[in-house]
Amino acid sequence: MSESKSSKYIGLILLSAGVLTFEITLTRLFAIQQFHHFAFVVISLAVMGFSASGVILSLRKNPLPLTLVSIGFATAIGISYLTINYLPFDSYSISLDPKQIWILLLYFTATGAPFLLAGLAIGSSLSESGTEAFRPYAANFFGSALGCLVAITSISLIGGETTIVISVVLGLLSAAAFSSNRVIRLALIGTTIFLALSSTYLMSRLRINLSPYKPLSIARLFPDAKEALTEWSVSSRLDVIETNSVHVFPGLSLNVIGIPPEQIGFFIDGDGPIPVTKLAPDNPLASDLAVNMPSGLAQVLRPNAEMLILQPGGGLEVLSALASGVDSVTIASDEPLILEALQGPYQEYSFDLLEDTRVSISPRTSRGSLATSHTKFDIILFALTDSFRPITSGAFSLTENYILTVESLTQALESLKGDGLLVLSRWLGTPPSESARAWATLLAALAKIGVTDPNSNLIAYRDMRTATMVASLEGFNPEELALTRGFLSQNSYDPIHLPDLQLEELNLYNRLPVDNYYSLFRDLLNDPSSTEESYEFNLQPPTDNNPFFYHFFRWSQTPDVLDELGVRWQPFGGSGYLVLLLLLGLMILLALPLGITPLLVVIRRDKVKRPGAGFSLYFGFLGAGYLLIEIPLIQQFTLILDRPANAFAVVLFSMLFSSGLGSLFVKRISLRKMLPLLIGYLALLISISPTIVAISLGWSASLRVLLTFLLISPAGFLMGIPFASGLRQLERIAPGVIPWAWAVNGAISGIAGVLAAMITLDLGLRATMILGALTYVGAYISSSKFK
Repeated sequence: MSESKSSKYIGLILLSAGVLTFEITLTRLFAIQQFHHFAFVVISLAVMGFSASGVILSLRKNPLPLTLVSIGFATAIGISYLTINYLPFDSYSISLDPKQIWILLLYFTATGAPFLLAGLAIGSSLSESGTEAFRPYAANFFGSALGCLVAITSISLIGGETTIVISVVLGLLSAAAFSSNRVIRLALIGTTIFLALSSTYLMSRLRINLSPYKPLSIARLFPDAKEALTEWSVSSRLDVIETNSVHVFPGLSLNVIGIPPEQIGFFIDGDGPIPVTKLAPDNPLASDLAVNMPSGLAQVLRPNAEMLILQPGGGLEVLSALASGVDSVTIASDEPLILEALQGPYQEYSFDLLEDTRVSISPRTSRGSLATSHTKFDIILFALTDSFRPITSGAFSLTENYILTVESLTQALESLKGDGLLVLSRWLGTPPSESARAWATLLAALAKIGVTDPNSNLIAYRDMRTATMVASLEGFNPEELALTRGFLSQNSYDPIHLPDLQLEELNLYNRLPVDNYYSLFRDLLNDPSSTEESYEFNLQPPTDNNPFFYHFFRWSQTPDVLDELGVRWQPFGGSGYLVLLLLLGLMILLALPLGITPLLVVIRRDKVKRPGAGFSLYFGFLGAGYLLIEIPLIQQFTLILDRPANAFAVVLFSMLFSSGLGSLFVKRISLRKMLPLLIGYLALLISISPTIVAISLGWSASLRVLLTFLLISPAGFLMGIPFASGLRQLERIAPGVIPWAWAVNGAISGIAGVLAAMITLDLGLRATMILGALTYVGAYISSSKFK
């Protein structure tokens, strides 16, 4: 290989690494600055930017100056960051303020520009390589895999803002690799060194600005607020606000007399506050709090318990448990940054809470702990540590949650001693939503372990803002029910369900015009299927195949949501699902001209032969297939790899790296033989992956990572071949039309990314993967019509 070609491939690897580093970092920044929907949009921006580059490439006959394009890519990243950081976009008022639509379009234009420029460089390299396009295609995959590693490492070590500079550095280094001018190359290298050395100082003055409606933004406005700490991991950002204005005791009885203890607020990705309480477990005030919190009933019924607390947050429930006199507390947290803060700078503040001899910390997340624990517990508490999330916003619809699924609650029930208790608290909503869905999920879990008549196994009660559900494997006896009534009366909690509940006991303290909670919980208990089907919100119990606890949308809500547009002040028009629908429509509108224009331009200008319909279908199927497989695999393997960031890193790296290897084997593997092999392996992967995930939950971290790599890599290897092979076929039949294939692939990928989310929300992860496998069946059929 000549030096110029090797430099070009090095440039492509560096540029592709910069693209993926920017994409992953932008996803994190949008999740912190705005909401999860904006993080999701990044995928569509990226692939549509690549598609648009195909249009531009078709309009040019001369090769692009890759050095200038890479410099433009690096510059565009800086401009995009400044745009989203300093141009005020208010997602909450978009239905009321028309100018917000234009600001949003400017946001998307600015953030899409780097992907457009990168797509120009990659697409140009593919086009210039002709029948050897598989080589730059492989370089693109290898660079993307490298970018995945760079992003997850850099965000954890130096934060999201500074990682933006790393993306710029990679872009400039790619420009240096593309350049044949020694002076320009040295100047670019010198610039990258300067940026790398000054990045921390520079970005400390350009920190990401948050939406004014993020809880962290509001907390910063408190008169005595002090921003004491900011820490990053690849999956979250922890901010600590020290202020006397934090008072968070979910469900604390209103009968408590006295001044609440001092707290500070932890915020994860700008949401919170998650309270950390300045109180020792042996302080009498802690004992008073313990018996006046909703979870206190469990300690009344099971004194001196061995307890497991899932999602303990800042430790409020741990403090209450220790103060109530439990024998031992095991905690399993899904937020390592919180544990690190409580064991580090806030250890003294929390009175060495996690160092108490009765406390042990599980090395696994909540689901991992349930799968691996050989201990049976008297009490398992699903702590209420996330902040209240209005159902009308739909702002968390797309967030998967493997803690509140039927399988999770089933594992918890199976981890209890014979007389053990499962305790689950959720926020109340009007109409009932979170609490009702949690109740339906608990009923499904009890049915799964063989409880056919759960009436005597359940207790539920509420205060003004929370509902708490307690499940007993043995059922509650008269003595326990008498203790329960005493606890509810002492704290002025209203029963929602008791095995022997009398109507006159309802709605005594926290008065409602109509006690909808009692009637809905009763109906779910007596006839869950019909109640779930007829209710205005989606209350079907989430499962590991469909782990979207906060997705309450039903199509019947659409008229009400549309009626409120421009009238009611709410984000996203009332439903995260409708945001997806709007985005899908936009992707389709963009895809049509992006997919057709390059072909029309090249055929008319260069008089080349028009590719047959088989090619159009083939590249469209491939554009859809990759994302329809990749996205649900990342979500599914979040369970086995404990955290979304781990799954994202391992699955994405495995797919990208193995796809790069696969594209190098284009000349050696027949497309007509390879596609059936790919379809067969995908079918096997879809059928066995749920079982494999369930079996391997208890394995060590290294074995789970290795298993993931071994399962994903064969699929990635085979999925890396069809596009490169198709380009070889296309170049032989219609030379110069590669920019069109590049545009079609990107345009359909944009549609597929949105479809993947919509199908998963409605039908589950497996259905999305099945559709992905079927697209490769479509690619196989259409490849037989190449002409």
